[in-house]
Amino acid sequence: MVKLLIRLLLMNDRKEPPVMPRKMYLVLTSLLAFFLIGVTTVHADSKDSINFVAVGDSLTEGVGDTTKQQGYTKRTAKQISKKYNVKVDTSNYGKAGDRSDQILARIKANAQAKKDIKNADVITLTVGGNDLQQTLFKAVLARSESAVTRQVEKAMPDYTENLTRLINYLKKQNKQAPIYLFGNYNPLYVYLANRNDLNDDVKIYNDINANLASVDDRVYYVSTFRTLTFGQYKTKASREKLQKKSEAANRGSLNNKMVTETLTSGKNEELNQYITTQDHYHPNNLGYDKMSALLVKKMSLSEQEWLKK
Repeated sequence: MVKLLIRLLLMNDRKEPPVMPRKMYLVLTSLLAFFLIGVTTVHADSKDSINFVAVGDSLTEGVGDTTKQQGYTKRTAKQISKKYNVKVDTSNYGKAGDRSDQILARIKANAQAKKDIKNADVITLTVGGNDLQQTLFKAVLARSESAVTRQVEKAMPDYTENLTRLINYLKKQNKQAPIYLFGNYNPLYVYLANRNDLNDDVKIYNDINANLASVDDRVYYVSTFRTLTFGQYKTKASREKLQKKSEAANRGSLNNKMVTETLTSGKNEELNQYITTQDHYHPNNLGYDKMSALLVKKMSLSEQEWLKK
């Protein structure tokens, strides 16, 4: 738009007869001034550099990422740097296998982590996957849907308390930075598409994350459930087809030979295109691309919280 206005004004400044009436010329001049002032104001009020601190479990560490970008962390930094023309410095405190309580204990014991969190402009957090993981993998051999759900519901109070403590600690260390809290996904869906209860169990944990974010104006929930759970099965028709195939294979049981062999044999096969063949659990490079895109979208909607001086 600015380039077009400049071109029209230059045309009118030539020695040839004016190409537009004087009133239109004045209007275009005013519009150009408006745009230029607006652009200058945006840049003047924006930070020159951003401290991006990622905290969490294996999804923050980047397990499954073969590009050495620490999963979503450096992918997000690159996108933010390009989108806002700002320097982004990253610090990654992700560790595979950590539950919510272990993440808190680890960063409390790390002086550099506390310093980086204190100076952060943006804090991201992946948590809950390991609190839930054991239940989901046991579910492969479980004999009833209700048995799995009972285990998940039993763990809810402890996870809620641990997550609240973790969030409060981050907020205590840093009084201003927004916290972007990821949700989790069901990596077994493509093998057990007929078991809606497993998706519901993951959603129980996600609801805890989402509800905590909804009552805290500094916490933003980033949902990954649909993207990473369903993978390339984006349409209802494709999922219904997958469900019928799963019903035929499982015959109503979780003791599915195909799933068990896939998860234990290390085969170079994976039905979800966003999940790595390394462990059939974590995102692959494409999956982390998707996570990063979801995070950048959420950050863009709240840029005033971290970009403005």
